[in-house]
Amino acid sequence: MEQVLYSLPDGWKYQKLKTLIKMHYGKALKAVDRIQGDVPVYGSNGIVGSHNEHLWSQPTVVIGRKGSVGEANLSLTPSWTIDTAYYVEIIDQEVLDLMYFYHFADRFDVSSISQKGVKPGINRNDYLNLSFPLPPLKEQKRIVEKLDALLTRIDTAIEHLQESVTLADALSKNGLSEIFESLKDRYEVVPLSSVVKINSGIALPKLFKSGFSDGDIPFFKVAQMNNHHETMVAPEITFNETVAKEHKIKLFPKGSTLIPKRGGAILTNKKRMLLEDASYDSNIMGLKADESKISDEYLFAFMRTIDLANFVDASTIPQVNNKHIDQMQIPLASIEEQTDVVSRVNLLVKKVETMNSEIQRQLDDLQALKSSILDSAFKGEL
Repeated sequence: MEQVLYSLPDGWKYQKLKTLIKMHYGKALKAVDRIQGDVPVYGSNGIVGSHNEHLWSQPTVVIGRKGSVGEANLSLTPSWTIDTAYYVEIIDQEVLDLMYFYHFADRFDVSSISQKGVKPGINRNDYLNLSFPLPPLKEQKRIVEKLDALLTRIDTAIEHLQESVTLADALSKNGLSEIFESLKDRYEVVPLSSVVKINSGIALPKLFKSGFSDGDIPFFKVAQMNNHHETMVAPEITFNETVAKEHKIKLFPKGSTLIPKRGGAILTNKKRMLLEDASYDSNIMGLKADESKISDEYLFAFMRTIDLANFVDASTIPQVNNKHIDQMQIPLASIEEQTDVVSRVNLLVKKVETMNSEIQRQLDDLQALKSSILDSAFKGEL
């Protein structure tokens, strides 16, 4: 995909970046070789540490070469850039202002020149061959001053909205906990394991490893928990009852609350409910309510209050085991009270979701405004 060019105002011109900047390769500096100091060490996605020596003494723009490809970071102090990024030298500061170039690099979509594959990256020559919209230096400085004022206001608004999301989530967590805490004075509190059946998932059947998928019974992987639903949806693998019997694939009951059992997924703290009988992989644990004591919905509501990170084993690979379910304590409320609790929990969750959706809409609008302002700046329309 070629770079899209547009008409420029009088006094502006397109000039190849290779005539304006030099892009230097960073130099490897392993974490164990760094001596903590005042010099920031930059990788492709920003500061990754510090050192007591610099690789480059002047202000620069660091551009991701591998990993966070094309990401631009500004360093106004002496710095060290490692080998996953380039650092930029302005050839003539009377021709190109560093801050003007930074704003260009920060907004530029490198997808038109990035190399695809297992290890995506950008080629220095491709970047330097870009056509750069260059106004007179005085105009560059005027644009930078205006951008700094506008973008600072937008970034401040974005920061406040993000704080609102954090606050809403904290209020939700506290509100959910209070609902269940208020039950403890009136009802017996029992180990969760005494009112649920624990069903750990199964190893992925060999049949599915070969790409088989045919039927209406879902087989879920832990990756399918990475969505914004409260239920397990969109399985990649399905099978039928004949296959289940032939290959002895265990089915788990509808209404089960699923949680991640192993690995970093635990720290995402996700919980999902099964809407139908299904099977799932060994990285998932299912909890099925003993419906003579608690309802599936009450169990799911209770699990919303649990931070799984508090229960993981302190091992190399985080894990949730049966013993952790023993440690969770649930109020054994009456069935009528459980129904009321579920309604209150759902109302609170819905309210917070609505708040967060509105905040996200405002965040999206601000990001769009930011992009629009930057586009206008480099078209000479600011």
